[in-house]
Amino acid sequence: AEGDALRAHLWEVTRYLQKGFRDLGYEIGPAEACVTPVHLYCGINQASNIAMDLRENYNIFCSIVMYPVIPPGMLIFRIIPTAAHSIEDVDRTLAAFRDIKEKLAQGAYDKDIPDMALIK
Repeated sequence: AEGDALRAHLWEVTRYLQKGFRDLGYEIGPAEACVTPVHLYCGINQASNIAMDLRENYNIFCSIVMYPVIPPGMLIFRIIPTAAHSIEDVDRTLAAFRDIKEKLAQGAYDKDIPDMALIK
């Protein structure tokens, strides 16, 4: 019934998202669940600046896993699709991560972490 349709849609969105990350050259491991771990190799300042860019400029919120949970120099952004997301939502997310990858390579995230209390 409705639950089956929602589950089927969730897996359609999840598979599309995971294929898109792989096609962009991101490492996501086996990713056998809806939670998609997007691996990046960068520092804490870069990770914080990426997370802020995703939230402020792309309206994407995701949690970050970093050292000491995983080895230093590696980060995991946890991307969690839901049945409420559409393929268009996923396309916007993948476009954002394409931009993020380019900005990271260009050094755009190498700046100091901003004081969030001062940002309006």
